[in-house]
Amino acid sequence: MDGILATTPQQLEEITERIRDAERFVFDLEFVPEGRYVPELGLVQVAWGDDHQPELAVIDPLEVDIRPFVELVTDEQIKTIVHAAQGDLSLLAGHYDVRGTSLYDTQIAAAFIGYGDQIGYAALVERVLGIRLRKGSQYTEWLRRPLSDQQIAYAFDDVRYLGRVWTGLQDQLEELSRLPWVVEECELLAATAWRRPTPEESYLRVKGWAGLNRRSQGALRALAAWREREALRSNRPTSRILNDRSLLELARTAPTSAEDLSNVRGVDVGIIGRYGATLINTVADGLGDPPEHQPARTPLSPAGDVWAATLHGLVRAHALAAEIAPRFVGPRREIEAVVRWWLEGDRATPPALPLLQGWRGELVGNAILSWLNGHSALIVDPTSETGIKLEPR
Repeated sequence: MDGILATTPQQLEEITERIRDAERFVFDLEFVPEGRYVPELGLVQVAWGDDHQPELAVIDPLEVDIRPFVELVTDEQIKTIVHAAQGDLSLLAGHYDVRGTSLYDTQIAAAFIGYGDQIGYAALVERVLGIRLRKGSQYTEWLRRPLSDQQIAYAFDDVRYLGRVWTGLQDQLEELSRLPWVVEECELLAATAWRRPTPEESYLRVKGWAGLNRRSQGALRALAAWREREALRSNRPTSRILNDRSLLELARTAPTSAEDLSNVRGVDVGIIGRYGATLINTVADGLGDPPEHQPARTPLSPAGDVWAATLHGLVRAHALAAEIAPRFVGPRREIEAVVRWWLEGDRATPPALPLLQGWRGELVGNAILSWLNGHSALIVDPTSETGIKLEPR
């Protein structure tokens, strides 16, 4: 074994102190999401020190409280390097209610220098360092003990090269003057992973909520909030408690008896036995407490759909020309928001959308406004890699 397997508080304390001295570390988590509301953590891998010969450790969360490690992730003075960390950060937020800081995600960095969208760790190591990693232990049972030598070797390799990869990507980003762009996106990733909708907001994710009257929306809001809390309490997916269609029908029909409940598809005898009285009382409470009006978004007009499709092509063309993954530049919802503003809002004041501001504004936002204002035309250009370009009118 070429690293530490930490199973005691003393070992973990020593590792965290050495990382604090280094002021930079990388980490990765192995977890099991199946059948759980919040995935269960199976292993923590960390590395620090020299990029070419880093110190390595795996921490067993089944044997030791990992809060000292969690504190490292939240320490602004310690640079944290990760790869594709959405799931890792969401897990830490779910279990410990923490937000990562000083975070640098190599998958995001790679997307800004032409490596494509969502490149995997092994592929990135090979592209940047020319090293081919062993595969085979990613989808193993990380909650079973003892861990095998193969699992531990795989865990070490998951962090062994990450510091070197980041250093190589950072050099390229600085040459392109894009490091601040990546920092901005990593901060957004950390905020998004930490910010969980409140239980009272969860009804807005139930398809069909807008078709209910306000009293029924109140019932749905109460039911969805109860289901969210129950899922967190029992650590089971919300669908395992009650599916969305059943939730919607309960809100619509407002049952007042076990017989009424049994008429709702998906509400079986077991659910009635466990939650029957709770469901009836929750519906009754929600009917008397409707939410504030939540207007459903009206669909774009046919012309608006055409404009949104055109702007989607324009955004994609600018992103590809700059070798940036298009999803980081302008998601469809923001493009549609720009079209809505142009068709319905005050054209003299552009909306405060990321697509029109900061580095995105420089890359493509100004071009969008130029096209909307009729100052430029979008033409076919067979000589261009993207096939289209803007020309002044």
